[in-house]
Amino acid sequence: MPDLVSQGGELNVVLVGHEAYVLPTAVNLFNMLTSKEKRKSRRAEAAQMLEQSYSKGMDVQPPKFLTWRQEELWNCFKKNTVTLAHGCAGTGKTLIALHYGLFGIAQGQFDKVFYVRSDVGVEFQRGRGALPGDLSEKIAPLIAPVLDNLPCIMRSQGAAEYLLNKKIIEPVLLEDIRGRSLNEAFIIVDEAQNFLPSHIKTCLSRVGKDSKICLIGDTKQTDLEVFRRENGLVDAIHRLRNLMEVGVVEFEKEDIVRNSVIAHILDRYDD
Repeated sequence: MPDLVSQGGELNVVLVGHEAYVLPTAVNLFNMLTSKEKRKSRRAEAAQMLEQSYSKGMDVQPPKFLTWRQEELWNCFKKNTVTLAHGCAGTGKTLIALHYGLFGIAQGQFDKVFYVRSDVGVEFQRGRGALPGDLSEKIAPLIAPVLDNLPCIMRSQGAAEYLLNKKIIEPVLLEDIRGRSLNEAFIIVDEAQNFLPSHIKTCLSRVGKDSKICLIGDTKQTDLEVFRRENGLVDAIHRLRNLMEVGVVEFEKEDIVRNSVIAHILDRYDD
């Protein structure tokens, strides 16, 4: 059997019979790798460190409220299982909801955020199936609000991409949500003014263990005539108001933070 004679910082010397042999250490073995293998090893190590960083802290910034109703919405999420947030466009409803869900993941309250929308389109628009690309490319326009808001929530672009690539934020079409049980999740049902009452009922009944759900929309932005006649969001507000574990927050024109001119434009359209 070989006998270990000495072990230095860079060399291992073993004695076999009367002969001494120098064995390379891990450092020397790394130096013997090709440049391509070194780059691959460094990338793998960097990716692992990045994933550990994002999975622990998620790089989520603390919330900063621009209006008192945004803070009210945040507190409503805390207190209730179901939250209905409705009112004017540009008030930050989706932003606050997404921020709360990601903050909850960073705190260990949720495992993921589900972003639910209905592919209803608008009048005279071709169906999404007519668009080029695979399913992820077809639904990309539907998750644009998530992509727009992530840079306002995350400290780095890499963290935002990580959330989508790892499906920590998972977009779901209304058409694909039936039969699912969404556990330990924060569920955002966006553009809920384009849902029928039966659609809202379907979404609400998907809430699983330790999950919360919010319905977000503006009843003045219905895209099809059918939703003006029978609106799921309006129905839910009247049906669920004052129910235990259900909160309602209504945003007004003075809450608009996207651009101050929007309030004046909405005034002209309301005349």
